[in-house]
Amino acid sequence: MDSHQLDIVALAWSRELGLPDDALRVAGSRTIRPATDTVRFLRFAGASALVGPPWFLDRAAALDDDALASRSTLGDLTRDHGGRCTGPRLLAYASEVGDIDVASPLISHVLPHVLALQALCPPDDVAEADLTARRNWFTLLDEDERPLSCAGYSEWQGIIARLGVLTVPEARRRGNGTTVGRLCTNDAMDEGMIPEWRSHPEDLASRGLAARLGYEELGSVTEVALP
Repeated sequence: MDSHQLDIVALAWSRELGLPDDALRVAGSRTIRPATDTVRFLRFAGASALVGPPWFLDRAAALDDDALASRSTLGDLTRDHGGRCTGPRLLAYASEVGDIDVASPLISHVLPHVLALQALCPPDDVAEADLTARRNWFTLLDEDERPLSCAGYSEWQGIIARLGVLTVPEARRRGNGTTVGRLCTNDAMDEGMIPEWRSHPEDLASRGLAARLGYEELGSVTEVALP
């Protein structure tokens, strides 16, 4: 990604976290902001940001970025306050439109095909892709119009497109996810947004698909919900 695109993503995260617009533009810096009911630690392009209640910020003050990015660390720091930690999620971004390798794929853009696809997939995979919370669906259908794979994105902060991809188990490892992922990524970029891909560090299949689509891992976010 070029410097302008990096600045756009940094701006989106700064606004999400309630930070000054330029807070994440200096590599090696850490910005800290008090909050009430959420803990978030973000790493992006060499900069970092920590948001949380004052008691948490005091506990975290002496820890480095590697420690704060760890789910176990944030869980330990917030356990006595009933914290529920999720992540880390790796953040990857695409900067270029790519070619579609499949000639004239049969694509649907309607919700019923998304729901039919989800009914064929494991619940954990459905929750991770979270397609019904997105729009702009690209569902690949076979010759009998049965869904094979779907990608969709939702607009975030007006400038980022957050993608999700889901493929039925028997149709995986055949390039179907790559096809819908590429169509969805290209569409988001045509709409003037920067596509974002989130993966668990241990999910090598998701990270591999993102890499094939040209996404570059640039950071991570770890979050704790507090009651």
